[in-house]
Amino acid sequence: MLLVVVLPLIASAQQVKETVIVEEEAGSWRGFVTNRFWDNWFISAGAGGQVYFGERDHHSRFGRRITPAFNIAVGKWFMPTFGVRLQAGGFTLKGLTDDPNNIYAKGAPDNRGLYKQEWDQFNIHVDGMVNLANWIGGYRTDRFYETVFLAGFGMAHAYTGGGSTKFMFVSGINNKFRISDAFDFNLDINGHLVPQEFDGQVDNHRAEGFVSVTVGFTYKFKDRFFRKERKEIVNTGVSPAMLTAAESRLADAISRIGQLEDELAQARRKEQTPVVKQEVEAPALYVFFAINKANIDKRQMENLKSYAEIIKKSPDKKYKVFGYADKATGSAAFNQALSEKRARNVADILVKKFGVNANQLQVVGKGGVSDFSDKAMNRVVIVD
Repeated sequence: MLLVVVLPLIASAQQVKETVIVEEEAGSWRGFVTNRFWDNWFISAGAGGQVYFGERDHHSRFGRRITPAFNIAVGKWFMPTFGVRLQAGGFTLKGLTDDPNNIYAKGAPDNRGLYKQEWDQFNIHVDGMVNLANWIGGYRTDRFYETVFLAGFGMAHAYTGGGSTKFMFVSGINNKFRISDAFDFNLDINGHLVPQEFDGQVDNHRAEGFVSVTVGFTYKFKDRFFRKERKEIVNTGVSPAMLTAAESRLADAISRIGQLEDELAQARRKEQTPVVKQEVEAPALYVFFAINKANIDKRQMENLKSYAEIIKKSPDKKYKVFGYADKATGSAAFNQALSEKRARNVADILVKKFGVNANQLQVVGKGGVSDFSDKAMNRVVIVD
């Protein structure tokens, strides 16, 4: 009966040549495999200049307010588009004040009654990063120039004359120029927004800050790149409607076997003859999986439900749940773990969802195999 059910499906599938289409998804973050935690880390350092913008500072020439700036950062890219970094930097800042009691005031006032300011500061902040080049133009490992937008928050500490520590908001642009796979040259432009009392001068402004421009280098630790996710589409000429119809007929045939067995048992009881306990002989159950996946879809779930009834009708029979993976994809260790997970998922569904006795099942992971020329056929769990 089962042979009659599946023969039309086999015949129609053999009439069409099978083809495998491999597709690679594009995009800035979708379609990429996230690497391990210790991959895609980097460290950078830079030096340049910075300028403070306070209430009275515009009275001084811009060039005289420029002071050295240094920074060092460590960070990680979680995806080609998104990352995070921790940066520390600082050095001397300069400004002007009309308050002779200002803690940073130095020397005598000029003819306008303004005193020079000079104080040392240190700041540390956490920034979120968005790689605009990868977002807009797609991920590439050989791109010479990339623009990275960043924004974050932290603390700025002025440690001259007792000083103060204030909350700080940071925003900026990191211009990256590729030197090699491991090194980038950076032009970093950052704006730091702090409360107006950071320079000791309190006026009508709500906030003020300083801008830093630094150049430096970035070293990227291994693994430096992201891998694109691949999809396999197998065209066997069997439409989803044909497969659904065949599965439905197979489930009906299995159900009919159970009904015939019940009718036979009732007939034997009427004849008052000893009932010979028989095990239901059924073909092996095949449960197929997508590449690198171990989850079970709804159609496979219906087959498992029908097969569970067969297992429960033979309580003394032991069944083996063999899990397999495609040898051509992934490492041996990965495939072994994946095959065991697939087999365990099938066994768990039979036991927990459909009431099969766990003692009847033996779960075995076979690892990566190449038993079939069609790679998709090797990603399977066989219950026999």
